[in-house]
Amino acid sequence: MLQRHSGFALLLLLLGITAYRAWVVATNGLNLYVDEAQYWYWAQQLDWGYYSKPPVIAALIAATTGVCGDSEFCVRSGSLLLYPLSAWLLFLLTRKLFNAQVALLAAALFITLPAVSLSSTLISTDVALFFFWTLALYAFVFALDSDAWDDWILLGVALGLGMLSKYTMGIFLVSALVYVVAARRFDLLRNPRAWLAVGVMLLIFAPNVWWNWQHGFPTFQHTADIAAGSTQGALHWDEFAEFFGGQFGVFGVLLFPLLLWVIGREQVAHKTLLLSFALPFLLIIMAQALFGRANANWAAPTYVAATVLMAAWLYAKWKTVTAVLVLNLALGLLVYHPMPLNQLLNTDLHKRLKGWEVIGAQYRELQQDYPDALLLADGRDVLSSLAYYAKPEGLRGVSWNPQHQMRHHYDLVTRLDDKQGQDFLLVTANNLPASIEPYFESVQPVGQLQAVIHLSWKLHYNVYLLKNFRGLRTP
Repeated sequence: MLQRHSGFALLLLLLGITAYRAWVVATNGLNLYVDEAQYWYWAQQLDWGYYSKPPVIAALIAATTGVCGDSEFCVRSGSLLLYPLSAWLLFLLTRKLFNAQVALLAAALFITLPAVSLSSTLISTDVALFFFWTLALYAFVFALDSDAWDDWILLGVALGLGMLSKYTMGIFLVSALVYVVAARRFDLLRNPRAWLAVGVMLLIFAPNVWWNWQHGFPTFQHTADIAAGSTQGALHWDEFAEFFGGQFGVFGVLLFPLLLWVIGREQVAHKTLLLSFALPFLLIIMAQALFGRANANWAAPTYVAATVLMAAWLYAKWKTVTAVLVLNLALGLLVYHPMPLNQLLNTDLHKRLKGWEVIGAQYRELQQDYPDALLLADGRDVLSSLAYYAKPEGLRGVSWNPQHQMRHHYDLVTRLDDKQGQDFLLVTANNLPASIEPYFESVQPVGQLQAVIHLSWKLHYNVYLLKNFRGLRTP
């Protein structure tokens, strides 16, 4: 019975979970995080690249907000759409390797992973990366069986769009090479269809390379700086421990240790294939954490193949399956409704997602007194969040960057050298730097922006009116 109706059962599951998550996003009142606000800013000016990320995240937000407007819900709705589609692809992939019952379990595990539960209510580059990584693995598995041109071309398309989502998609090629060696499938290296897939990927990725070349390769440099880690050569065991511990929160407090057990001790069909597309990503990001820094979610694509592996091993172990699902669902519910943890820890776990709507309203009121002054800030958090919540005319916020540094996207796309004679409203979390005054005819404080979120957390910014910018000559 389940064999025949597994697809329908999955559809009901995905519709139910997605409807609930949509209700959470629509009613939780959480503001955009600074990265989300920055991605929305990018979406107002679509391009083939941005300072820190390739362009798919901006295109995704432009698509969803073009349909339903610029509310937080619409900005984030790409996650609500793509994660169910990723789960459906995972179902089809697992059904190809195993059977419909294992496929249904794999999709259920995936859609309830703690990382997916959290990410489904936000918008980030992981959303598209998850989807295209899953699509690429789906196409690769089918291509291994059929060797059909269309499957290899689909793989190339998925790889190319994945690279336009996040550069770590390139680890898929490392995983494919690991599989070639581990499974002794060296014939794949001589297969022109496989090389066609690589060519399609490069063709799709080429516009982002061109954009980077035109702008001095900022995204490549930013990614390289992150990957380089510490320049001191020391091993960061504290960062490694934090990253490793974070995987319990990404994959599940029970599912992650079970995965380690299965990797080391259990025999599962297609284990070589699945571990080839799980372990390299995890080990690479672990090494990055050890030598520098890595956030827990950076290894998230590990858990596409890992979920299939665990579904195959867990199938018919219903007590364990129940425990895994209950624990992961409980973690998801705590993400959506954190009041018990807030009371226990005397904090607000959502504090970084609150307050900017208030700050934006205060800035708009202040801006009315100085309508000709442009927003000026020394941090991307202010420029991103006020662009969304205050929406200054033309989104014309400018980065204070007299030394022509390249710290974030606003250093790349805004200029001071053509603003001579312009008045500014400087919004800064700090006191006015003494070095800024000689650049202007007069400087005066005109107000403060403040939002108290919790006893231990508040947003506070000073606002200064800077009149008649004298230009970037040495003051």
